[in-house]
Amino acid sequence: MKYTWVVLCFLCLLQVNGWAAGAPVDSLQHRKKLSLTPFPALFSSPETGLGYGALVVPVYNFGNDSLTRSSNGQLLAYRTQKKQSSVQLTYNIYTNHEKFIVLGNANYFNFPIQYYGTGNQNNQVDDYTILDYKMLYSQNRVLRQVKRYFFAGGLYHLNKVYDIKSDDPLSKIYERPANELDGVITSGLGPALLYDSRDNPLNSRTGIYAAYSTMFSNKSLGSEFNFVRHALDVRKFIPLRASQVLALQGLGKFHSGQVPFRELALMGGGGGGAEIGGMRGFYEGRYRDRQMVALQAEFRQQVFSRVGFVVFAGAGEVSNKLSNFNTSNLRSAAGGGIRLMLNKKERLNIRIDYAVGSHGASGLYFDIGEDF
Repeated sequence: MKYTWVVLCFLCLLQVNGWAAGAPVDSLQHRKKLSLTPFPALFSSPETGLGYGALVVPVYNFGNDSLTRSSNGQLLAYRTQKKQSSVQLTYNIYTNHEKFIVLGNANYFNFPIQYYGTGNQNNQVDDYTILDYKMLYSQNRVLRQVKRYFFAGGLYHLNKVYDIKSDDPLSKIYERPANELDGVITSGLGPALLYDSRDNPLNSRTGIYAAYSTMFSNKSLGSEFNFVRHALDVRKFIPLRASQVLALQGLGKFHSGQVPFRELALMGGGGGGAEIGGMRGFYEGRYRDRQMVALQAEFRQQVFSRVGFVVFAGAGEVSNKLSNFNTSNLRSAAGGGIRLMLNKKERLNIRIDYAVGSHGASGLYFDIGEDF
C-alpha cells in the first residue's frame, strides 16, 4: 500500500528524536541509538484515495563496526476514504557484521479493490468491478551470509484470503474457479538467495541488489493449492555525480500449477518489489496473470540538502504463458516527482510522484522511501 506523511509532519519531524539538521551522526554510540517516533499519517494513492492513520518507523544499528547497515521497520495502521483498513508491519534486520539478514512483513487488509480480471488486454480504465475481501499475509526470508554481500537461506509464505465478494454478478472474479471464491489459504516455503552491495537500503546511491526465490505452495504445508513461484528482483544503482543517481530495476515472477487470483503476479502501483510488479501510473494489480516481467529506470537528482527530484519510466507485461510474451503487448508508463528528506543520516525520503501510463491510466503517489 502507498502512504506518506504530509509536509506538516515533515517539518515537525526535523525537530524530534535527533533527526534535526546538524545532529551528530558519526559516532558508533549515535549509530546504535534507537530512533522510534510515532506520528500521524495522511496519505493518498489511486488504490486508496485519502487515508489517515498512525505510523511508527524504528531505525537501529545492531553492528559494532562501521559496515553493518541500519535495521529498519515500519508499523502502520490506517483507514481510507474507500472504506479500506489495514495494519502493516515490515522489517529489514541486519545482525552484527551482517552475519544474518531477516526480511519480512506481517499484514492485515480489509481492502475493497478495483478488479480488472486477468491478462494483459484490460485497456479500458473503467472496465472493472469492485471486489471486496479480507487478507492476512506474512512472508519472511531468513538469510545467512556466505561471503561479503552474498546471502543464502529460505523463505516461508502464508496467505489467507477470505470474505471474498462482489455485488456485481458480471464481475470477472466469477470467471475464476469456484474453489477460489469461498476463501483461500496458501502456505509455501523454499530457497532464497540475495546479493546486496547497496550502500543504503532505504535510498541507494551505489551497489547491486539481486534477489531470487522459489516458493513451493503445497497441500502438505497447509495450502489449499499446489503451485510453484519463481521470483526475481534485480536492481543496479549508478552514481553519475555526487548529487545524481541512475537507478535500474528488472522484475520477473513466474508460476506453474493452480494459482489463486490473489497469488498471481501483479503489475501496477508504486513500490516495485518482487511482490508487486511496480509500474507507477497503473492501478495496483491492473494487470495480473501467471507470468510477469517489468523494467524500470529512474534518474534521481538532489537539488538541496533536503529536496530533490526524479524522472522515471517503465515497461512491462503479464501473460498466462511465457511463450505468449510479445513486445507489441508491452504496457508502459512514465512520470516524475519530488523528494523531501526526513532523515539525513539514513537518507529517508518522502516521495511524491505523478505518472501517466498507456491507455489513459495515471496516478498520484505519496509514499515513504524510494520506489525501489
